[in-house]
Amino acid sequence: MICVDASVAAKWVFEEEYSRQAIALLDDCSKSRERIVAPPLLPVEVSNVIRQRMLRDGLALADAEGALDRFMAFPISVGPGTPHEQNAIHFRALQLAAECDLPAVYDAQYLALAETLGCALWTDDRRLLRLVGGKLDYVKWIADYSLA
Repeated sequence: MICVDASVAAKWVFEEEYSRQAIALLDDCSKSRERIVAPPLLPVEVSNVIRQRMLRDGLALADAEGALDRFMAFPISVGPGTPHEQNAIHFRALQLAAECDLPAVYDAQYLALAETLGCALWTDDRRLLRLVGGKLDYVKWIADYSLA
């Protein structure tokens, strides 16, 4: 099992730096039937990335909807499931945000989920990588994913 954040999931939809690594990670998980997980805010964040492309790059609404449709088709488990598990993730995310001096709890949601499930979190969020640098060994930079 692995966890991905929006910075990686967006690379599955848009060609950008390290998209090849992100797609290789997705393909490898698919081939090995490894589960991909993310907190419930992932679709919101990816939708926002798409909207930002509309505003910044002039992406047409039809193309934006196509990008969202492609993203929604990816096999991502949004969790955890029970209300008790969700509450525990929120509390741990708040703690991690404080421990790592994160300005917001959004990124800490991914950290808390990966930590709770005992899996790697793949990201291309450079600010997050800088802030957690060396503190959380389960946080992996997508640029380091092997293309072999």
